[in-house]
Amino acid sequence: MMLSTSWRSTGNLTRSLPLRINRFYKVLAIETSCDDTCVSILDRFAETQPPRVLVNLKSTLNSSEYGGIIPTMAHEHHQMKIGSLVQEALTAHKCTSPKENPSIDLICVTRGPGMTGSLSAGLTFAKGLSVGLNKPLIGVHHMLGHLLIPRMASNGSAPEYPFISLLVSGGHSMLVLSESIDKHEILCNTLDIAIGDSLDKCGRELGFKGNMIAKEMDAFINEDKNDVDHNCILEKLPNPLHGPNNAHVQAFSFSPFVSVIKDNIQNYNNLTDAQLRSMSIQIQNAVFKHLITKIQYVVKKNADKLKNVTGFVCSGGVSGNPTLRETLERELASRFQNFYYPRNDLCTDNSIMIGWAGIEIYEKLGLISDYSITPIRQWPMNELLTVSGWKKRIL
Repeated sequence: MMLSTSWRSTGNLTRSLPLRINRFYKVLAIETSCDDTCVSILDRFAETQPPRVLVNLKSTLNSSEYGGIIPTMAHEHHQMKIGSLVQEALTAHKCTSPKENPSIDLICVTRGPGMTGSLSAGLTFAKGLSVGLNKPLIGVHHMLGHLLIPRMASNGSAPEYPFISLLVSGGHSMLVLSESIDKHEILCNTLDIAIGDSLDKCGRELGFKGNMIAKEMDAFINEDKNDVDHNCILEKLPNPLHGPNNAHVQAFSFSPFVSVIKDNIQNYNNLTDAQLRSMSIQIQNAVFKHLITKIQYVVKKNADKLKNVTGFVCSGGVSGNPTLRETLERELASRFQNFYYPRNDLCTDNSIMIGWAGIEIYEKLGLISDYSITPIRQWPMNELLTVSGWKKRIL
């Protein structure tokens, strides 16, 4: 069954008029950019309301004993889990036979950026589903999913363009100016590792374990904020790129924090909870201070470009940290009027954000992907539509 739509071409791939969707449709979304196998079904049941999430499933590879994610193991995990998760999602939605209940109308899948093997597992499976169900496919940019997901709650009306986004996760740290769904400018990126990776590595040095070490460290901080050894001081905590020779650099740098922890931890044996909490608070505050320092500089440096920007989005795995949210709103309140965050369960990688980004691409740009698309390990936000594989929807 085809979607009934109307659109007028301007002869430019990036300037199609918004489409009018005249019937309801459902989206099957898949995310496999790293070590989470995610599958969801979204119901676009009304034009004027956000889609309903009918099914949301996730299976995460436990990499804690290996000290980090092993790409080959992540690829194998996706191969093992994706089929059963999709089957579970379709069964839960009573869609075991497309002939009996052809209720999946669009398939959205992460195309990149991410680990090539992980991306391949999801993309290959999604292509097969698209062919088998004879439904259109959209290869979605992973970071676009993070950037757009706060808009889902308002059905795409807030934040309004242009807005600025801080995308902070284990793999990315960037400040992005978005003027439309397909026009994004990276104002600030990281020179080395991402903020989430830095916090994870610092936490690992302090003895925290698990798949999400930074989250474990933050939970430990908040267990008892009164149990802090104020005499336990980390020496030489940096604010990278802040000195007179580098203050003008529009970039983040998070690797120096890991080096400082490694140097300091050698001075302690058998840390008490109070000492560990003190170190955790200090390192988290220092990392966030660096983040704020560079955001303030970049915003001031680009004042003319950002003069009409009032909305500030913070998304990605680290965006769920309550201390970060409080810090952003305290330090940036004089510049931005409204702050937007995903729901806590949508901060980390998930397929709902891939489905929503696909909906925005489908409805507002009138685009789908062809079957020639391949995974893109590195895919800059400002090159969203310059990669091959996009095509106009067949009406």
